[in-house]
Amino acid sequence: MDTSTTNISGLPNKIVTGLTSVKSNLSQGHILENRETNYVNNRDNFNLNMARSVLGIQAPLKLKTEIELAKKIGRLPCLHSSKLMLDVLRGTNEDISFDDILNNQREFCEAQVDPHLAMDKRDQLF
Repeated sequence: MDTSTTNISGLPNKIVTGLTSVKSNLSQGHILENRETNYVNNRDNFNLNMARSVLGIQAPLKLKTEIELAKKIGRLPCLHSSKLMLDVLRGTNEDISFDDILNNQREFCEAQVDPHLAMDKRDQLF
């Protein structure tokens, strides 16, 4: 038995092997887990299909193009974007969700970096 990865009692040495994740050992998740992870994509696809059936092919193509462009719009690298334009296009700008109440505080804080260096790094100038 390899003594570097096990301790005296035969259990794995957590310092060497690290902590194991219970979730990685599970073979199947909850029934609704897949549905919750793909909720936004499913809702967007439904809305695009509905717009196609009601307004024709040009409406979902235009909306999809605007959504893709809104995903790319951002602020300076030292400031995080609120993605307001994307929320307006999706119609979720007036919804109060989990992210609005229990969001990560660092998301809306300034990063303490030089804006010029951050722009150079984003543009891959060095």
